[in-house]
Amino acid sequence: MGTADTSLILCGHTHVQTKIIHGKKAVLNPGSVGAPLHSQGQAQFLILHGAEGIWQEEWISLTYDVEKAIGELQEAGLDVCAPYWCRVTESLLRNGEISHGTVLAKAMELCREETGSCNWPEIPEKYWKRAVECFYC
Repeated sequence: MGTADTSLILCGHTHVQTKIIHGKKAVLNPGSVGAPLHSQGQAQFLILHGAEGIWQEEWISLTYDVEKAIGELQEAGLDVCAPYWCRVTESLLRNGEISHGTVLAKAMELCREETGSCNWPEIPEKYWKRAVECFYC
């Protein structure tokens, strides 16, 4: 942040609405519309309003039909081709507490422990299953 020639840095990928201030600079993460973390099942995003060279953020959280979104995942067949990823997604949409990244890290750890190596995205489904069981059973 110290070397960035701007007062505002936008980032994403963590799925958590965040504002970090460092000196006269701010980092903003808008959250996630599709799979937000720690949001009580609400879609999240950020609108930046600019006036006279000053940016003002507006943080938005909206309730949406989570069960309908889960139904659409199943209708698309994602629960068949990626059952454990889909289970994590369903849980994330319902309560927003355990991320795909957390489960992925555990699946990779289990794979490495048993085989000696693990390469993304070729993680055998059995390690996804075991990782999911660590968090949800």
